[in-house]
Amino acid sequence: GAGFRERLGIPPGRPTLVHVGRIAHEKNIDFLLRMFVRVVKLKPETMLVVAGEGPALEHCKSYVESLQLTANVRFVGYLSRERELPDCYSAGDLFVFSSKTETQGLVLLEAMACGTPVVSTAYMGTADIVKPERGAHVAPDDEIGFANLVVELLDDPARRRAMSVEARNYAGTWSAGAMASRMVELY
Repeated sequence: GAGFRERLGIPPGRPTLVHVGRIAHEKNIDFLLRMFVRVVKLKPETMLVVAGEGPALEHCKSYVESLQLTANVRFVGYLSRERELPDCYSAGDLFVFSSKTETQGLVLLEAMACGTPVVSTAYMGTADIVKPERGAHVAPDDEIGFANLVVELLDDPARRRAMSVEARNYAGTWSAGAMASRMVELY
């Protein structure tokens, strides 16, 4: 995590949010960027790392400029799942997500498996993962409420550490082995 931050030129100790996913309009990234404006107002040193590629990438980059967030946002493009992605997840104090179209919300589980607490809206596939609020918090679907929750968690390292442990444990219950034994129990 720290080495990944360093490569991006993020000084040690700066609060960092991470978002991983396809950069597409249906992923609701504009919402996250507007939410981040409020986070930066309250905690100007906060960084946002956005990993992924997709049809809305250029739009998102120019939107970041128009919101005057260029100094606080890093777009890192596509990362290899095995090597780079775990480092990216681990670089975050929190993983933030607001897509309304996920069928599974796999990136949430990946972040949690790396011990990164999740703040996400709860729709479709993501609801199953975040609603138990184990290593995750369900964020309100409004930018100010979402931002306030993020800032509250950034200001509470002890709570984030507890969420991190919970996140790893909870993600483990979703592993292939755990899912297989659940299916066996069903039959």
